[in-house]
Amino acid sequence: MMPVDISPIHFFDKQPVQAELQDTFDRKLNYLRISVTDRCNMRCDYCRPAADAYQAEPRSHILQFEEIERIVQVAASLGVNKIRITGGEPLVRKDLPKLIEKIAAIDGITDLAMTSNATYLAKHAQALKDAGLHRINISLDTLNPLRFKALTGSELQPVLDGIQAVKDVGLFPMKLNTVLMNGINEDEVASLIDFAVEVGATIRFIELMPMKLGMDWDKHYIPISDILAQEEVQARVDISPMPTGNTAARYLPLKSGKGEVGFIMPMSDRFCEGCNRLRLTSDGGLRSCLPEDKHMNLRDVIRQGGSDADIAAVFRRSALIKPEIGTYAFDSDADKRSMIQIGG
Repeated sequence: MMPVDISPIHFFDKQPVQAELQDTFDRKLNYLRISVTDRCNMRCDYCRPAADAYQAEPRSHILQFEEIERIVQVAASLGVNKIRITGGEPLVRKDLPKLIEKIAAIDGITDLAMTSNATYLAKHAQALKDAGLHRINISLDTLNPLRFKALTGSELQPVLDGIQAVKDVGLFPMKLNTVLMNGINEDEVASLIDFAVEVGATIRFIELMPMKLGMDWDKHYIPISDILAQEEVQARVDISPMPTGNTAARYLPLKSGKGEVGFIMPMSDRFCEGCNRLRLTSDGGLRSCLPEDKHMNLRDVIRQGGSDADIAAVFRRSALIKPEIGTYAFDSDADKRSMIQIGG
């Protein structure tokens, strides 16, 4: 079953723009994650299908900067104040700081962040900060160069250089994101915590999600509870009590007093109740739920001459179809978009 595009053109055209987006479960949706590309210079196993199974969208299908800017302007009028730029790798998109500058200038946007694999940050960190980027998250799944090469197809050193560049230009707060994979990097949690302290970052450990065609999820999934049981982790982290609530990340203090560590448990402790996110794919699909393969196409609305009211109507409709709880497909043969096509 292919992803469902359920966006009619001009469907609530006469309705006034509402003050904020809210779904049918009383969740206020004020956070929009925007993928600017479905291309990446890495080949992380959990993110994209094998090279022979993945075809990036034609460049003509990808939203232009002016289209993204317009969408954010409408989203801001609906109460969205938090934007995160994602990919693929966002910095493979030419002139990305220009888009950052456009979004930073939009009234109502108070939090503008980006997620990156850091390989191009040594070159672009200063330009991103100057353009108005507030903060950055960096993906770092291992500190072992050979393991990094096997997992991503790339070298580790440019990533470390990018992290240092972020530190040098003062683009803080900086967070490091580690996807936990049993048999691959679960033995590096303690060393990754130490590295985060060294570079002045907050590290977050994320449970593996079944978000790729053909993924052997059962083999590589490891729950956060197993990580917290590690003696090396308990020596560094005050594990009691684990905070409760419906936020994506739960933070525990370091025993050294030099920061905290985040744990994100999309599989073992679902946080759908507090989800405030919408996602815009690089080809213009507006998704209200990460694992649910249905979206509405904002690109077509814009390119067929739709008004700002039409764009707002798509946002309202997306809010109304947001499910109470997202459903992940565990079947390795499930036909669905992989994470690289949705946006990290």
